[in-house]
Amino acid sequence: MIIELEPLDLKNAQDVYDFEVENRAHFEKHLPSRGDVYYDFEKYNDIIRAIIAEQSRGECLMYVIRDETGKIAGRVNFSSIQNEPIKTAELGYRIGLAHTGKGIATKAVHLALQLAEDHNLQKITAGTATENIASQKVLEKNGFSLVGKTENYMEQNGKSIDSFTYVKFLRHTE
Repeated sequence: MIIELEPLDLKNAQDVYDFEVENRAHFEKHLPSRGDVYYDFEKYNDIIRAIIAEQSRGECLMYVIRDETGKIAGRVNFSSIQNEPIKTAELGYRIGLAHTGKGIATKAVHLALQLAEDHNLQKITAGTATENIASQKVLEKNGFSLVGKTENYMEQNGKSIDSFTYVKFLRHTE
């Protein structure tokens, strides 16, 4: 499957909103809910404007994943960008239910890592629930190394969830 990444902006905000609403139940099976406010279109546009402002300040990089038909298949992003002592970011991604199991996350993370190098990011971290084998495979296929485990990382549906932490260095640092 051919995919492409495009930066999150106001031009694709409606498509992204529709994707999030369509996949809300799917995402909330695996992650804590973002709350009803996130799914109110006016409030969502405020969130998108805030993200765009963060991107312009170099605090994050947010991308939409589109499949070969132009439909949004998911999102991939770098958040919490820090410049000291080396330029680091935290990787996140989510794939819509209709697009799971097709290798899209692996391809999207690969493309995103190329963009991260263009932005001079040097160290990328990522976390995934210990039960999320598919996400762990995505990270490992993209050269991430498991570096730790956090117990009781978050609560989901009344259950405590543990998390694995992965890291990948993009450029040699001295």
